[in-house]
Amino acid sequence: MSLNNLKIGEVADRLNITVRTIRYYEEEGLIEPYRTSGGTRLYSEHDLARLKAIIHLTENGFPLEIIRVIKQTREACTTGDEGSNKVSGVIGTAIEDIENRITNLRSLKTELVATKKQVEKCVGCTNEPSSKGCPTCHINNKLDDIELLNLVWK
Repeated sequence: MSLNNLKIGEVADRLNITVRTIRYYEEEGLIEPYRTSGGTRLYSEHDLARLKAIIHLTENGFPLEIIRVIKQTREACTTGDEGSNKVSGVIGTAIEDIENRITNLRSLKTELVATKKQVEKCVGCTNEPSSKGCPTCHINNKLDDIELLNLVWK
């Protein structure tokens, strides 16, 4: 079977996803494969490219609703100019969201590193790892400064 006419199982194998995932994306209106008179789904090269884009976005935390908006925005426009403006706006918002997530992840990384450094200072300690079991522990003094320590220290 040629690349222009792949069946759903072949697409799943090629993209390393499940048939159910492909059907779900179809149910969500993200892809629209050609259907034969017998109901067999056939996927074109464009369908594969679209699926790859969807997978890339979902693997990086994009909700399907945003992916749907990106897909449908241009389709709803009557001119390239209108489509360009609207799609640019949607993508601009997505970029802002990514920047916010990056900032939050950097902050979380800093806190995780600080927590790890504090916990590693306990290597070799024979006391119970808690405020009560080790009342003089350095971690007790850092609980207000490093929020995550409160999760690992009681």
